[in-house]
Amino acid sequence: MADWPREHPQWTHHRVIHTKHPPIDLFESPEHMLLGELESATSDRAVHWHHFVNKADARFGPGWSPVMAAFCYGREARFNTGERGAYYAADSVSTALREWAHHTARAWRQFGFSQEVSATVRCYTGVIVEPPVDVRGDTTVHDPDSYTASQNLGARLTAAGEFGILYESVRDPGHEAVALLRPPATTPVTQAGLYVLRWDGDQFIEYAYTEEFKTL
Repeated sequence: MADWPREHPQWTHHRVIHTKHPPIDLFESPEHMLLGELESATSDRAVHWHHFVNKADARFGPGWSPVMAAFCYGREARFNTGERGAYYAADSVSTALREWAHHTARAWRQFGFSQEVSATVRCYTGVIVEPPVDVRGDTTVHDPDSYTASQNLGARLTAAGEFGILYESVRDPGHEAVALLRPPATTPVTQAGLYVLRWDGDQFIEYAYTEEFKTL
């Protein structure tokens, strides 16, 4: 793997997740970790984080929950299978939203969810601190419909201890994305706003920025 080129992106990375996932969990502090142990029946993957993250790579404290959770609660994506996650992010909020919208729309259509609704997502930002492997320009891992080649590459790079993969955003041409394979590849992340996306019964058609929700 030493022959792979590496590139250190200078942009701030952006990731969005559905607001159904809480902003603070057991990775934030020792107290929350204890709570997680007590709630192992419902948070089994998070409590047993050592199955997904090497002990030396584990990070705890403010800003690390979204990062650690991405590895524990992984779902199949371009460079990983459902067995272990990765931290996916993009070079802009709009690109992160388009990536999220594409994958979520596919899942919602599979479930036959055809009602017109809105979904609210939370954005997190951070800075890449360890250079990822640069696969931009490699057409074999940018297939819009098949993840076979890219997942094979992701498995090899993970086994080799690489920090991440820099690639072209397939859902927002002209922009870039990154799949971080280890938590230390990034700084702790911070919340950077909420966005509402409108679902027309078949796809997400528009989005808007919103302020933090306040209690009525």
